[in-house]
Amino acid sequence: MPSRWPFGGRGPELVEGLRALTMTGPPGRIPPAVLVRFTSAESRLYPMALTDPDGYERAITLVGLVVSELRQQCADLDSVLERRNELIAALPELAAAKGLELGGLPPDAVVDAASALRCRELQARV
Repeated sequence: MPSRWPFGGRGPELVEGLRALTMTGPPGRIPPAVLVRFTSAESRLYPMALTDPDGYERAITLVGLVVSELRQQCADLDSVLERRNELIAALPELAAAKGLELGGLPPDAVVDAASALRCRELQARV
C-alpha cells in the first residue's frame, strides 16, 4: 500500500520529511518550544483573513515590517532568535514610524510570525 506521507513512509525519508514540515532544519537548530511559539503566532494571526480582513491586512503589514528588519539585521537563525524581546518592545515605535498602529494585535505574535518567516528563508538557503 502506498504511503500517504508526501515524503515517503520509512526511515531517513520520513525523518527528513518531518524535519521539513516542522521547520527544524538541522537537528537542534531551533528549539521545540520556539517552533511551538512560531506555530501559535501564525495560527493567531493568519486566520484573521476569514474573519477580520482589515485586521489581517494590518497583521501582514506589521509582520512584513518586522521581517524587513530581520532581513537587514539577522543573517543566521541565532540572531533572529536573539532579537525577539528587543523587537517586541520596539514594535509600537517601528509601526508608528511607518504611520501604522498595532490596533490590538499582540506584538509577540507579530514578531514570532515574522521570525518564523525569516527562519524559513534562512533554512531554505542551506
